[in-house]
Amino acid sequence: MKNLLSEHKIGIIKISASVVLAILGLVFSGLSNIAISTLAFFAAYIIIGYEIIFRAIKEVLYGEGISERMLMTVTSVGAFMISEFFEGCAVLILYTVGEIFEDVAKDASKRSIETLANIRPDKARLRNQELVDASSVRVGDIIEVRPGERIALDGTVVDSFGNIDASVITGESVPVAVRNGSEVLAGSLNCDTVIYVDVKREADKSAAQRIIDISKNALERKTKSEKFIKAFAKLYTPIVIALALFIAIVPPIFDGYDFGSWIYKALSMLAISCPCAIVVSVPLAYFCSIGYASKKGILIKGSGVLDMLSKVDTVAFDKTGTITKAKLNVTGIETALGFEKVYLMTCACIAECKSNHPIAVAIIEESKKFNIIAELGENYRETIGDGIECDSRYGHIKAGKKSFANAPREAHGNVHVSVDGKYIGSVILGDDLKPNAKIAFRELRDLNVNKKIILSGDKKSRVRSIAKSVLADDYYGELLPEQKLEIVRMLVDKKAKNSAVAYCGDGINDTPSVAAADVGIAMGALGSDSAVELSDVVVMDDDIAKIPLAIKIAKRTKRTVIGCILMSILVKAVMLVLSALGFVPMIAAIISDVGILIAAIVLALFAGRI
Repeated sequence: MKNLLSEHKIGIIKISASVVLAILGLVFSGLSNIAISTLAFFAAYIIIGYEIIFRAIKEVLYGEGISERMLMTVTSVGAFMISEFFEGCAVLILYTVGEIFEDVAKDASKRSIETLANIRPDKARLRNQELVDASSVRVGDIIEVRPGERIALDGTVVDSFGNIDASVITGESVPVAVRNGSEVLAGSLNCDTVIYVDVKREADKSAAQRIIDISKNALERKTKSEKFIKAFAKLYTPIVIALALFIAIVPPIFDGYDFGSWIYKALSMLAISCPCAIVVSVPLAYFCSIGYASKKGILIKGSGVLDMLSKVDTVAFDKTGTITKAKLNVTGIETALGFEKVYLMTCACIAECKSNHPIAVAIIEESKKFNIIAELGENYRETIGDGIECDSRYGHIKAGKKSFANAPREAHGNVHVSVDGKYIGSVILGDDLKPNAKIAFRELRDLNVNKKIILSGDKKSRVRSIAKSVLADDYYGELLPEQKLEIVRMLVDKKAKNSAVAYCGDGINDTPSVAAADVGIAMGALGSDSAVELSDVVVMDDDIAKIPLAIKIAKRTKRTVIGCILMSILVKAVMLVLSALGFVPMIAAIISDVGILIAAIVLALFAGRI
């Protein structure tokens, strides 16, 4: 309330003064003191109307067309001309009230997005305690973040651990534990202990800066609905004025030249015909929805994207890093000839301990569960594409493909192990499903997304297994990036009318498909720069369940927009007919117009909310 009073103080004072003077005019009119009554009405009119009238004339002179201000000017001046002084003042008073409501709604929405600019600190503290501009910090520098401070740049935690609140970036309200190697994003709040961050992105490329840039530019990409509404308003207003002139001039000729009553009807029509409810509510609904989505960790790059999202009936997914965790891990261990799992893992660990390949990292990580202390072998030799072999205290170890490790034909797994030519078993590797993957696919089905397809470069057998787990409608494996692109283009070409195809991925190899889809969705603030740059939607925290949430927000926004348009047109049509027939006084027409505006604004403010 305090903000409302301070930011719109002049408007509120003008309204209050005009209301008091208009009431005085009514009182003195009742006392038959016409001179003072007329003076009070004129004073009220000038106070509330001079700016509206001046701007209306300026818009016409500068070729901006006839706006709702001109409608209000013509209506109020006409009311004064036929001595309906109170109605003339009421037109402008209520119009100004509606403008204040409109400004308050827009300001609230803008503030919700502009506050994002404050989520990333301008200063960063280097490890040597020096406080510097965040923009001067380079990749590889170590910064110190104290409890209660926000992280200034994206990076990886080193030599420390603690808890951070990343809610302004990811929408996740629960603090997250971080330790050595954990990725952290600029804008996140350090909750408890001092942490050190190895900077991985410079300030202008950070996750926080992406949010700020995307949010600021979000409404530059207009929807067809918004463009239509703007064009409609420019055409609609002159037509309404022409119709009002016709009613004021032609019918009186056939009604005993009773110009006074017909002019009054025409003015009532002008008062109700102002299109501001539609013109304001449609862009406001999109704006509010984009702001709401950003708070949930979903960046939507414009109102046009919201429109397209609401039509999505096909979603194609990359597998690794999107449906599954990008990190490989051991999903199974199969031994042969009665060997123990710990023996198999010990030998596999010895063979892989010098490699930094993701498969080796996964095997070494799994061996820790068996309390195996990695030891080095001797005479390491790698056969590219086949595997690694070395000598150890257990014998000559080979780890790799079936043929390389003398594995039997029926054996299955990813890394087969033999010692002195004797096959001892295999290690099965995979990337686990993300926690919300099954939920996301189920919610997409509930949203009538008819096709959910997985496109992956991984082996077909693995893709088939993942597709079965999440109940995908189709899947393709062993694809090159250009083959993924061909499939996405085929889906776009064959889509039904008034529908859209979305593609969701996180890597550089996904960039062509993200760009080719009707709606490109990039997973994660730390994903491929090119995928994020070319995408229409960015899911900041990699949570796949945010995809159906984004579609829900889009569908609700579309329903709100259509509801605002239909409500406004229906009420105005009824009131226009009643005004033309003389059943509605001007004051009622004005009140109904402001009521529609306020109702449309309220609906728009809650557009897209789940």
